[in-house]
Amino acid sequence: MTNKTSNLADTVYFTLKNRILRGELRPGTALREENLSEIFQVSRTPLRKALTQLMVEGYLTKGRDRTLRIPEISPDQLKDTLAARKLLEIASVEEAATKATKEDIGRLEHLIWNEEEAMRTQDNLLVASIDRMFHNYLAQTSGNRIYEEFIGQLGYKVSLYLALSNTLGEVINEALKEHREILNSVKLKMPDRAAKAMKDHLDNVERRMLESIRHEEENSKSPALSSKIKKKSKTR
Repeated sequence: MTNKTSNLADTVYFTLKNRILRGELRPGTALREENLSEIFQVSRTPLRKALTQLMVEGYLTKGRDRTLRIPEISPDQLKDTLAARKLLEIASVEEAATKATKEDIGRLEHLIWNEEEAMRTQDNLLVASIDRMFHNYLAQTSGNRIYEEFIGQLGYKVSLYLALSNTLGEVINEALKEHREILNSVKLKMPDRAAKAMKDHLDNVERRMLESIRHEEENSKSPALSSKIKKKSKTR
């Protein structure tokens, strides 16, 4: 594949991914190759490369009719993912509270500072990325590589659900103060308090996400793909 083809694929990939993450393309929206090829003015080769990568990452699914769609999230899927994440993160943060070094605490404090700065600029995608880094670093601090591996995978799934359910803004605004409480407990080397803070945080994340998903199901409609992309393309 030539550099030009690769660059075109990257353009399509990042454009579609960002619009999914920003909630501009809603769950259930169908994407057709012929329409996308015309909208982006690219051939099928770079287009299919971009779409394949989005499918690998879970941002697209292909139905029996071979139509690509933004996946829809069910409350049951979300509950199962959050339940598994909660078990692992509570156990992980207890260990982190007994093992965290000054360097670890400094790194976690820096992540929270970055999270605050991203919130001030209303960069929800950056906040979500820092949120994952915070949880992943806590898992790393526990010293348990199994925790670290699976918490990373589940955190990615939760971020995807956040994006697809259009709840990034609502969840992250409340999460910051909960992150501070978790960090304070780890800093004080209080594993029981850290475990409770993590449980409360993840319970609140689940509640906020499920409420938003139910609200979306009752009130929202999927926007037309072509009008969204064309409108944005004109402003680039």
